[in-house]
Amino acid sequence: MPSSGNVGNTMKQTRDEEIVMVTSRASGGKSSYVSRLRRAFLLHVHPDRFRNHNETVRKQQATLVQALSDRMAEHDFLTYSASSSSKSGASISIHNHPRKKLTSDSYPFWVEGKDGTISKLSIQLDSTDPHQILSQMAKSINFPQPPPSPIASPLSESIPFDLMRFNQSATDRDGRSAGGGFGWRCHEHKSPSSINRDLLHFLKHTDFDHIRQRKLSRIHATAAALVARRAFAFSAIDGTGLGWSSSSLAICLSRLTSLHEEHSAKLLVRSFYPFRLLLSSDEFHQRIDTFSGILRLNPAATSLQWLGTLALVTDDSVLRLKGNRSELERNVLEVEDALGIRPIKGHSCEPEEYHICLGRLASEIRRDNRNSPMGKSELTPSNGNAALVIESALDCRRGELRTDGNFVVGAGTDLRGIRKTIGEYASRSIEYARIDEEKRTACLILAERIMREFGVLKVNRIGHGVTSDDMLQCMYSLLGKDVTERDELRGYLTGQSIGIARRGHLCHLGDDGSIVIPTNCS
Repeated sequence: MPSSGNVGNTMKQTRDEEIVMVTSRASGGKSSYVSRLRRAFLLHVHPDRFRNHNETVRKQQATLVQALSDRMAEHDFLTYSASSSSKSGASISIHNHPRKKLTSDSYPFWVEGKDGTISKLSIQLDSTDPHQILSQMAKSINFPQPPPSPIASPLSESIPFDLMRFNQSATDRDGRSAGGGFGWRCHEHKSPSSINRDLLHFLKHTDFDHIRQRKLSRIHATAAALVARRAFAFSAIDGTGLGWSSSSLAICLSRLTSLHEEHSAKLLVRSFYPFRLLLSSDEFHQRIDTFSGILRLNPAATSLQWLGTLALVTDDSVLRLKGNRSELERNVLEVEDALGIRPIKGHSCEPEEYHICLGRLASEIRRDNRNSPMGKSELTPSNGNAALVIESALDCRRGELRTDGNFVVGAGTDLRGIRKTIGEYASRSIEYARIDEEKRTACLILAERIMREFGVLKVNRIGHGVTSDDMLQCMYSLLGKDVTERDELRGYLTGQSIGIARRGHLCHLGDDGSIVIPTNCS
C-alpha cells in the first residue's frame, strides 16, 4: 500500500529528461484518454496532498490509489484501452496476470476543491464496465467524460508528402538497399548481443508488475514534487539530472517538505517565486543564481545544510532576479527587432554570460541607430522559425549553421559578426529548416501509426542524441514486421509507452515504466 512517506520519482513538469516526441495526437483515442485521466485523478487524490489532515484521510487515499492502480491493470481495462487502436476485426491478446480480488466494492476518498475545502466521495471499482469506472473518476475531478468511440486524427487521413523518400535518402547515405515494404531494416546477421536488442524477446521476459510499480512510483513522485513546490512557492522543481531511482528522489522531496513544516519560521521569505529549485550533485560556485533564477541544493546534504542555503534567499534576491529578467526581456526584444531573429541561450552558455552578451549587443544596436538609423537587417532570413543560439565563447569560435536551420554564434561575437553569419547561411537555413520540419512531421505521422497499430500511449524521444532520422529508422522497423509478430507485440505493448534511445543501448525499462528500445532494435 503506498503511503505519503513512501513515494516515487519526480521531475519538473515543464522539462522532462524524456523529450516527448508525440503525445496523444488522436485526442479521442481511448488509450490516451485513460492515461491522461489516470494521471490527473491520482494526482488529485494522492495522500501527499492531504498531509495536513488526519491519518484516517491519508490512509483512505492510499488505499484508493493502490486499489485503482491494480484495477486499471486488469485485462478488461487493457482491452478497453486497446479497442481504439486495433484494426477492425483484429483480435487482441493482452499478456497480463489474472485479476486480483478487490478488498472492497466501494472505496471512499476525498477531493480538494479550489477553495481548499475537501469533499468526501466514493467510487465503485468492482464494476465490470471500465467505461463506468472512468466516468466516475472523470466526474469527481471535473474531467471530460470518456469518448464514446475513437476519433481519427487529421494526420492519419492524408500524408502531405512521401515518407519513403526519407528512407531512400538514408539508404543512399548508408550505401545499402532498404528493400521491401517499409525499407528500414536491421542487420540480418545475429551478433552475440542481438538478443539484447530483440524487443519481442525482451517483452517475453519482462515482469509487467514491475512496469506497473514504476508507473505508480512516477505518479507518487509527481505528487511529492507538487507538495514541495507549493510549500516553498518555487516556480518548478527539477531533479532530472540526478539519475536517481524513483523512490530515492521522492524520499528526498519528502525531506524537503518536512523541512518546511518544521523550520519555515527561520526562512527570510515566504515565497521563493520566481526561483526554480534544482537538485544536483554537481559542483557549483553559486547556490543562488539571480540571472537564471536557479536555487541549487545538493541532495546528499543534511536538512540543516539545506536550511542554511534556503535562508540565504532574501527579498533583495527576489528583486534582483526580477530586475535581471526584465532587463533581459528588453534586450531580447531589441536584438530581435534589429536582426529579425530571436536569440536563445545555448546549453554551453552560462546565464550570466548570456545576460552580458545580450546587454552588449543591445548597446551596439542603440549606438548604431544613433549614428545611422536603420530598420531590421537586410540579411534577415525569411525562415520565421529560425533562432540565434548563443553558445559559450569558449565552445563556439565562429558562427555556424545547425541542421535544424538555427544560427549558432559565440557569446563574444559582436553585432557585425552576427550579421555576417546570418548573411552567409541565410539561404541554407531556409532549406535546412524545411527538411527538418518535414522529418518532424514524418515522425509525428509514424508515431501515431504505432500508437494505433500497437495500442501504445505515446512515443518518446529519449535524450538529445536521438535524431529524426533515428526515430524514422526505428519506427519503420517496428511497422515493417510481419503480421504475426506485430500481433504478438501488440499483446505486450498495449497500454504501455515506448521510448526510443540512441543506437548502442539495449532494450530496458525506463524509470517511468516506459519500454525503452534502441534505434537499431530487432
